[in-house]
Amino acid sequence: MAKMAPPPSTSTSRHLKLEDHGPALVGQVAAGVGAALALLGPFSDVLSGIGVAVLIIGVVLSAPAGGQPGPVLVEWWSILAIAALAVLIGFGLGFWLPALGGVVLTVGAVASLAAVFFGTPAEPQA
Repeated sequence: MAKMAPPPSTSTSRHLKLEDHGPALVGQVAAGVGAALALLGPFSDVLSGIGVAVLIIGVVLSAPAGGQPGPVLVEWWSILAIAALAVLIGFGLGFWLPALGGVVLTVGAVASLAAVFFGTPAEPQA
C-alpha cells in the first residue's frame, strides 16, 4: 500500500521560522534594534553611534528581501533606506546643531521602526 503525502499546510497553520527569510529577516531585526539604539542618543553618543551603524548594517542585510511586500507596506525597504539615511544625517548634524540633528535622527529612527514593523514579510519566501 502506497503512502500518500500529507496535504500542504495552509499559511494560517504553518509557523514561520527564521530559516524562511534567512539573512533578510536578521537584517530587519538588526535595523529595528539599531533604530531603537539610535533613539538613546540623549543618554550616550556612543550608544547612538552604535545604533546608527547597526541600522545601516541591517538595511544592507535586508536588501535582498526588499522586493517582498510586507503585510501593510509594499515598499517597506525604500522607506527603511531613506529613514536610515535620515538617521545618519541626523547623527552627524547633531554634533553641530544638536536640536535639529536630534529631530532629524528621531524622525528617521521612528520611520525605520515603522518600516520594519509594518514591512516584515508575513509569508515565507517561495
